[in-house]
Amino acid sequence: MLLIFAGIFVLLVLLIGGDRSAKALVTLAGNAILLAADLLLIYIGLNPFLCTVAACILITLLTLFYQNEVNHKTKSAFWAVMAVIALLLAFLWLLGTKTNTQGFPVGQYEIRESNGYAGNIDINMTLLQIAALLMVLIGAIIDTALAVTSALYEVHLNNPHLCRRELFASGISVGRDILGSTVNTLFFIFIAEYFTLFLQFMEYYSFAQMINSKEFVQEVISIAVSGIGCVLIIPAAAGLGAVFYTRKKRERKRKN
Repeated sequence: MLLIFAGIFVLLVLLIGGDRSAKALVTLAGNAILLAADLLLIYIGLNPFLCTVAACILITLLTLFYQNEVNHKTKSAFWAVMAVIALLLAFLWLLGTKTNTQGFPVGQYEIRESNGYAGNIDINMTLLQIAALLMVLIGAIIDTALAVTSALYEVHLNNPHLCRRELFASGISVGRDILGSTVNTLFFIFIAEYFTLFLQFMEYYSFAQMINSKEFVQEVISIAVSGIGCVLIIPAAAGLGAVFYTRKKRERKRKN
């Protein structure tokens, strides 16, 4: 059944999207391979944080430069993503080490020695939690970064007289429009993923137990990190886009 749904998905994407969508499918497959390689390297004992940082950089490169080609829009988006990751690394480290959300949640009853599972998998769970937060962050900000830089590029093409500050203001304006829908998307992903869990909470947990449970806190932190990243990527993408586009205009003037 899963293969049937996957086949229908690929067929519809190719029929409606054409060649551009074929590139998106190749990118999706490449990202899946990178994630699988990341998991394999962590499994054989390499540092989860360093492996995931490398995987996230490669995923960003593949998503931006292969799927959307190498140009000023994708270059601006890439450096904006890298800037936000660098800015939030210390924050992610703090969350991973101080919130005590690493490891398996108590509610995952199937992860028990009595069920044939080993609780000690010989992997640093704190580093693994930080790696998971980093992966969540990457997934949330790449599209937003490219959306801002692409829209800002169109503004620049149609209004080449705009200075760097005016372009930045335009990018922020575009980002505000994107932000509302992005936050809604993140919220509904959270609700949909944990819909049955909320019903279980209502049956067996008090409100205080729910908000202090590892299952709930892990997901809330993930959604919060995604939201923070989506907010920060807007000024980063707008600022770097404005710098790249105005620099290009100045270089053309010097040549002429």
